[in-house]
Amino acid sequence: MILCLPFVMFQGRAQEAIDYYLETFPDAELLEIIHHPEGTQIHDPHAGEQNTATAETEAPGSDDTAAMETVVNLEQTLVATAQLRIGGQMLMIQDALVKQPFDFSPSVSIAVVVDTEEEFHSIVEKLSAGGTFLMEPGDYEFAKNFTWVTDQFGVSWQVNQPANRPDPEADTAGDETGGDAGEDPASAQPPHWG
Repeated sequence: MILCLPFVMFQGRAQEAIDYYLETFPDAELLEIIHHPEGTQIHDPHAGEQNTATAETEAPGSDDTAAMETVVNLEQTLVATAQLRIGGQMLMIQDALVKQPFDFSPSVSIAVVVDTEEEFHSIVEKLSAGGTFLMEPGDYEFAKNFTWVTDQFGVSWQVNQPANRPDPEADTAGDETGGDAGEDPASAQPPHWG
């Protein structure tokens, strides 16, 4: 069994998003990608509903085939499934083959915990290009650096540099805290994010 959380489904832009995330996150790795056969299209079952209303208004009772299901034509190859690993976490990505009337909601976000200020600013700069801040980047009570941003695809990200996590680039040779120097920083519990 493989549990993939989160699972992110795009509507024709999955390949573009994969390329974007590979560029955004320095440790991102594409583990697997399978494309749909060339010519696969996204079906839009809702497009016929508008045609039906128009046809009934213009010619009640007509047997017009304009109400039939239509498709969205795409030039790029659609992604059937892809696994992208970012920070040791698997992100599953694919294109939906049926157009949905909804987009991503910020109520569920992908959380990214970074170690350095440089990493924070690099990732946030790339995610915010063409996106929208839900919480501006800044120093918050619960984090040294934090932002909540929706990227150009509508995917919601919370990027956090915790206040209680030491910068690995700082000199820790004189540290006498008694902590385990071999502890994996990724295993540390993140603080409450608010």
